[in-house]
Amino acid sequence: MTEPLTDPRFDPEVMFRILSDKIAAKVDRAAMKAGASAAQEVSRQLTAELDAAIAGAQSTAGKMGTLVQQAVQAAVDEALRTAVLNATRVHEEHLAQLALIDRTAQTVRDLPAVQLRIDAELRRSGLSRVTSPDPEVFNLVNPAEHEDSVSYTVVAPAYVDSRTGRIVQRGEMRRVPAASTSEGGESR
Repeated sequence: MTEPLTDPRFDPEVMFRILSDKIAAKVDRAAMKAGASAAQEVSRQLTAELDAAIAGAQSTAGKMGTLVQQAVQAAVDEALRTAVLNATRVHEEHLAQLALIDRTAQTVRDLPAVQLRIDAELRRSGLSRVTSPDPEVFNLVNPAEHEDSVSYTVVAPAYVDSRTGRIVQRGEMRRVPAASTSEGGESR
């Protein structure tokens, strides 16, 4: 005799696993995307959605629904705590990097030494400085200037997160007169 199939939504353990996985994934994405404040908002929204889902489970699972709700809330709280701790750690690392750069600038009167420190901190943080003109990561300064030229020069570098490819700060480039291409301008 075969056992009848049971709807997994009526099994509190299965519900808990499904809801916990969904919560953890959404909170992790929110924390990575926008920091701890967004994670808190997502946590509040998820809790409201989960409360509604759990209310349905409570009607069929009775007391088990309360246990599921407590376990889900514990999972949300843990994910939120982890997101806040990660955001704090990232902020502290940023402050430490700024302190190292400032200390180097204050104690070493040699500009190349300061630049070396900055380069090292950029590499350590995964930030890439882009110095080749590229319309994808640069804004064009004075677009009406030298409209007939296809050569550009960088006015200010762009910065890109090496890990994600996300533009952290757009750079600035300008067109150079067509006759001065050999003086440092680069073609697209």
